[in-house]
Amino acid sequence: MTSPIPTSATRPPDWHLPAALMVFIGNIILCLCFFSPEVQGYGDAVKGWGQFNHLLAGGEPYFSDHNQISLRLGMAATTLVLVFGLSALGLIERRVLVTYLALPFAAYLATKIKLEFLFFPFALISTRLSGKREAFVLFMICFMSIYFEENNGLVLICFRLLILGFRKIRLSWYWILAIVATIVLIDANIEMLFSIFPRLSVYSWTRDIVNPEFSHLETVIVFASSMIIGIQPQIDYVLAFPYTLLILGLTVGPRLLSWRFYRETFNTPEFRAGFLTIMLVTSLTHVFQNARYYFYFVPGITAIGGDRINTVMILTSWPMTLGLVIFYGFALGI
Repeated sequence: MTSPIPTSATRPPDWHLPAALMVFIGNIILCLCFFSPEVQGYGDAVKGWGQFNHLLAGGEPYFSDHNQISLRLGMAATTLVLVFGLSALGLIERRVLVTYLALPFAAYLATKIKLEFLFFPFALISTRLSGKREAFVLFMICFMSIYFEENNGLVLICFRLLILGFRKIRLSWYWILAIVATIVLIDANIEMLFSIFPRLSVYSWTRDIVNPEFSHLETVIVFASSMIIGIQPQIDYVLAFPYTLLILGLTVGPRLLSWRFYRETFNTPEFRAGFLTIMLVTSLTHVFQNARYYFYFVPGITAIGGDRINTVMILTSWPMTLGLVIFYGFALGI
């Protein structure tokens, strides 16, 4: 998801990074104080505690409600080590690092009790690496996915492989439409795919029970409602969706009304790969519509907005997080 207008090669303003780090730490504090496991979704938190107990406590029930703050502080600290470590290795661009730190959603995901938090920093890695570095990144993400038994890494691998493919083979727009039509056709005849790949049949439950009324319009709304910060999109979309429109409006501005902007964006390998990855995963499963599964969108909005989006995000991040704090205080009575 690279901008049709390349980001300037000049160094971003010196104040951006320390300011964004301060914003991130402030958002972490707000998340720890107000977005408890009950707000996050208690069922998810229970699954997360199970993951951490299996990984760090030998299966013993060490992590639970009583030490959730210390666990989440450790997750946030680990996240900072990862993002700054990957940045020091030249894998994450400085502007992308600033966007990530200023994004309210980043702090929430760094404190959401699920092992998937480890994968979000890797979604920020540049898609313009040398062949050897790209192979190393793919291997690293694949290893993590297998070791931690998390599918988030597989989504990242799919995205990055599609980018490599689109850079080698420049497809016309009607070929992209043909791929989309194929995905829709597979979705409508999913039983045939399940017979070829039996392991995919586990998604029969999510398709038939969890979200039998799935639609691609729903995917657009849920994804857009969880780009800036979205905790439970089915509840907070009334605030989270306007947040996304606000940030896009303040940073992209009149280009949102320009056909050229959309045409040039559509023609980038990153956008095509990102779009088709979302289309494929959600069509197969009828879930996983939350933007956190496709966190590679963060470098995309950096490329589109550049330093402007970082300035806007730094200035509006805390107010947006506080807005959601107030919202959940009324919505859930906590």
